[in-house]
Amino acid sequence: MAAAAPTPAAATMTLPLAQKVSSPKAGGDRKVVPVMVADEAVQVPEMHVLAVDDSVVDRAVIAKILRSSKYRVTTVDSATRALELLGLGLITDVDMIITDYWMPGMTGYELLKRLKESSDLREIPVVIMSSENVPTRITRCLEEGAEDFLLKPVRPSDVSRLCSRMIR
Repeated sequence: MAAAAPTPAAATMTLPLAQKVSSPKAGGDRKVVPVMVADEAVQVPEMHVLAVDDSVVDRAVIAKILRSSKYRVTTVDSATRALELLGLGLITDVDMIITDYWMPGMTGYELLKRLKESSDLREIPVVIMSSENVPTRITRCLEEGAEDFLLKPVRPSDVSRLCSRMIR
């Protein structure tokens, strides 16, 4: 899958807020205004993550964590809906899919298998999440091609570790 075009972002430095300094020429105190100084431009690709979970609360949590890390997030409530949107091209430029393991209709594991069988979608990294720590389930997902398996509740450190691996 092609990477999204990088979005330039300027690094900035902020000087301390206004402070008073003595100026012999001005005849007393004068106010120094804070200044934003632009540094060199830094290229940071915007990553688009599709989050799939039947739980409204879990979808909101993962979306909030991802967005706070400046990722673009699309959320859906089922694996079936995710496949429909991806297959119809209604969701494009997805860099990663993070999905719950256990959902009604189609599990995250079944979604993973369907994605890996698709010539158009197999390159998208898939991460499975679950509140149940079942070693055989984790192993099966990783063997089927999952990039990683996260235990819920997902923490910001889990997401930052994952996303930094995906950008490399």
